[in-house]
Parts: sequence; structure tokens; C-alpha cells
Amino acid sequence: EIDPCLHLKEGLAVLTYVDDCILVSSDQKAIDELVDSLKNGKEKFILTDEGDIDKFLGIEINHFEDGSFEITQPHLTSRILQLLGLDRNNEWKSSTKSRLLPSEQIILHRDSEGEQRKYTDKWNYRTAVGMLTYLQGNTRPDISVHVHQCARFSIDPKRSHERAIIRIGRYLLTSRERGIIYKPDTSKGLECYVDADFAGSWQKADAESADSVMSRKDVCHYPSSLCVF
Repeated sequence: EIDPCLHLKEGLAVLTYVDDCILVSSDQKAIDELVDSLKNGKEKFILTDEGDIDKFLGIEINHFEDGSFEITQPHLTSRILQLLGLDRNNEWKSSTKSRLLPSEQIILHRDSEGEQRKYTDKWNYRTAVGMLTYLQGNTRPDISVHVHQCARFSIDPKRSHERAIIRIGRYLLTSRERGIIYKPDTSKGLECYVDADFAGSWQKADAESADSVMSRKDVCHYPSSLCVF
């Protein structure tokens, strides 16, 4: 009733997005039985079993021996660099010099009387902001503040705002293959942190209730699989 893309049964969760599915369970047998029922049931779905999740919706998942994993979006990053003309073979021979920081110390403002954009005919400002917003929201929180600042001036961007976008792009040149590294602590359960106290009722509800936002005690460590219809 809350999320029509999420289907649950005892010991199994199925997350769907168009023709992609993620199957998560504490028992590999439950995943195998569901896949078999979809393939050989009356619907006779044609499925491609992609195995363990390492790519989903453009996000790559790299697992390490110590149990940690990194999620990255190298293809989206490359598309952004290509849009901004920062790839090696860009059509207008733009400089591809990288930057160690995603912004300068100058604070962006409306700059109403500022210089007009230089690359208006080369790339769309809103398109760049949209792609960067998707990137920072998924795998690159290190550019979040900088992208949000640029997004404020999407109505009438000036040369100063354009430079800020390009500066972020040049920062990504040095780290296009990097993302967020997660290091799960299996000694803990699923912990939830919020910035509200729910009118004083935080941590006072029943921890076993589905409507209660509290830390669960059980360790969540499930095998998973990706299927494509």
C-alpha cells in the first residue's frame, strides 16, 4: 500500500523497477524457488538471472574482501564530463585540467549584472545541474553542497555559475571511478537516525511495530540477486 514497487512475503523481498527486479532473502533457497516459479509457472516469464548485484540503474557495486563495498556511477560521471567538454576528445578543445577541490572560496550569488555565459550553445545549464544532482544524491555526497549552490541559479545562470559547474566537473576528473564506501558492522542491527523527535515520542513506541521508527535489533545480512524480465 505504501510502495507498489516493493513486494513482501515471509523471508523474501522483491523490489521492481520497470523490467528489473532485486530479490533479497535470508535464504538463497527462497530466491531460487521464486525465480523457478516465475520461469516455469503459468505466466512463463522470460528472465535473465544477473547473479549477485553489482550493477543496478547505472550504479556499480564493488565488494571488497573485508566485507565493505563501494557504490559508484562511472558512466554517469563520464557523461557529465562529456557534456561539459572535459573529456579528452571534446569538440571545442576545452582544457581538461583537473581540480583537487570542487569549488573555490567565492560564495555564489545571483550576479544579476554579471557576465553572460560563454558556452550557452555548447551545453544546457539545467541539464548539467540535473545530472550532477542525480550523481550527488546517489554516490557522490562530496559535491552535494556545491551542486545545490549551482542549482539555485538555474533560471538565469551567468558566467560565474557556469564556471562553478565546470569547476565541479574538473574535480570529478580526478575521481570519476570513486563513490561511497560502506563498511557494515554486522555486530549491530539496522539503525535509523532522524532529525525529528516526533513531538517527544521518539524511542517510546513499540520496537516491534511496523509503524515505529526505531533501531531494530536483528542483524541484517542477506544474500541478494538481480533479475531482468
